[in-house]
Amino acid sequence: MLQGPAYRLCTPRLRLECAAPGDAHEMHEVVCAERVRLAEHLLWAREEPLAFDVRLQVLRTLRARFDQSVEYVWTMREGERFVGMVGLHPSGSSQARSIGYWLRAAACGRGLATEAVCAVVVAAFEVEGAEQVEIHTAASNVRSLQLAARLGFVRNACKPGSERPLSTADEPADLELHVLRRSAAANALRRATAVVALDVLGRKLFDSTLLRPSVLSAR
Repeated sequence: MLQGPAYRLCTPRLRLECAAPGDAHEMHEVVCAERVRLAEHLLWAREEPLAFDVRLQVLRTLRARFDQSVEYVWTMREGERFVGMVGLHPSGSSQARSIGYWLRAAACGRGLATEAVCAVVVAAFEVEGAEQVEIHTAASNVRSLQLAARLGFVRNACKPGSERPLSTADEPADLELHVLRRSAAANALRRATAVVALDVLGRKLFDSTLLRPSVLSAR
């Protein structure tokens, strides 16, 4: 039986590929041009603009962590056009993962983020064997809240295993945790869109055969 990670995820409109140093120029151009907009909801964007060589090193580190199965960051492409990035990161327990993502401005509003996050959720459950996937988002980030609700995530007031509020000194005061558990999600997400996951050699790890891409149409 083939094992992950999924170096490529394909959906009806998107190709998600393991982020690598070769993506540095495209990422650098978009992030530097749109850093003010991105910084509204993304803490890492508040450190921008990074020097190009620093960006290159970041991508080298991300690729190494991908190869080591520590965390996964993919570029999003619609056709050949770079439209953003999405990541699957360690969370509070070994059975949980968290998702982060961003899109360039011109790609927003067409359901592409929902399609990409759906693909990553499927990879988390079907390839990585996670039991829970999380999205951490500010309550003011309306689009992310709508995305989480669309895919069946449920809001939690506190971090797992903790009685304290979710926010910390390094996080926005209105940060929320939204959770999707395997038992509540896997079948519904298979029906939501077509997702094909491929390993580093292009061998198929998972292939959703129930096609309903219209569920993820832009809203």
